[in-house]
Amino acid sequence: MSEPARHYLLLSGGLDSATLAGWLVERYGASAIEGVTFLYGQKHAVELQAAIDVAAHYALIRHRVVEIPPIGGSALTDAARPLPQGRDLTAVAGVAPSYVPARNLLFLAFLASLADAEGPATLWLGVHHDDHTGYPDCRPDFVAAADEAVRLGTQHELRVEAPFVHWGKDRIIAWGLEHVVPYHLTHSCYQGKRPACGVCDTCQARLAAFAAVGAADPILYAPLPKG
Repeated sequence: MSEPARHYLLLSGGLDSATLAGWLVERYGASAIEGVTFLYGQKHAVELQAAIDVAAHYALIRHRVVEIPPIGGSALTDAARPLPQGRDLTAVAGVAPSYVPARNLLFLAFLASLADAEGPATLWLGVHHDDHTGYPDCRPDFVAAADEAVRLGTQHELRVEAPFVHWGKDRIIAWGLEHVVPYHLTHSCYQGKRPACGVCDTCQARLAAFAAVGAADPILYAPLPKG
């Protein structure tokens, strides 16, 4: 079977999906790629503008925004549950407070429905190695199972791909810097702040990954409290 000519990208506006956008454009061309951004009650909904900016930068064939009912059960979506700040990420274990229950499963189901209505396609997500511990729906076994479920459950036998699933964030950034991914347009802060807070888990992971490759993060961060 020949490879589908259409590609649907889960485009959050964050660093990983922006890198995947660049990765896909290099391989298939912008005219073959549609970015899809989901609004699901996240505290950092400002990432939508980042997704719009990344899609415009790469001139994707289309950028679609899909709003679904809010997903509860997460510090990322529940106003009463604060996001952790200043944690030592090398010492944390278990599911992350910011894990949104079955988020990627829901996204892929919606994405498969959109794509299957239009013809053969591949669905792409930017999950990576560093999220395997805290996020069950970012693990290789999940990607493989989702690929099989989507293939079996769609008329066009759609496929799911996650090329960074065994990469660390530093490797993703290294590739992105080499290929001029517009990281200045991206947003990662889970608190939804601009400038970014610098102390939530995603800010810390992002800053550490840039430091690991010896590069400066091009986005702005709020000054850290003194003392």
